[in-house]
Amino acid sequence: MAVIRSIPTRAEQLALESTVSDRDRADLRRGARLFDAQRFWEAHEQWEEIWQREHRPIRVFYQGLIQVAAGYHHWTVTQRPNGVRLSMRKGVEKLSWFRPTYFGVDVGALIADADRMRVLADGKDAEWLAAFSRNDLPTFRWVAGER
Repeated sequence: MAVIRSIPTRAEQLALESTVSDRDRADLRRGARLFDAQRFWEAHEQWEEIWQREHRPIRVFYQGLIQVAAGYHHWTVTQRPNGVRLSMRKGVEKLSWFRPTYFGVDVGALIADADRMRVLADGKDAEWLAAFSRNDLPTFRWVAGER
């Protein structure tokens, strides 16, 4: 993934929000549905498609989603606690610039979930991650009334 060159100000974020294509909005929702189905790698890939098309500073928003999804993939598939912690930390760092909400996403809640899961994974091993109930994994967070 590319190095972040700039983080858009909140005013820039909000100005760019209305210019995002219907295709990218649909792909954001598609990725969220994959995330909710716990198909985290597929969600990651869906959001990466948007990230590759988007060349404005808001692309870091998608990069944050991609990294959080990768963290959950490390939790559920590869059972790599270090991968969970690193991916979640990087994703949260990027998403924090888009708090409290962006594109109808409850970014604050998404961050809180990722932070909680990152802390839970700390000091755990692969077996612990594998035994963790998938029913206790968070879902994608939308602002009330959005989807």
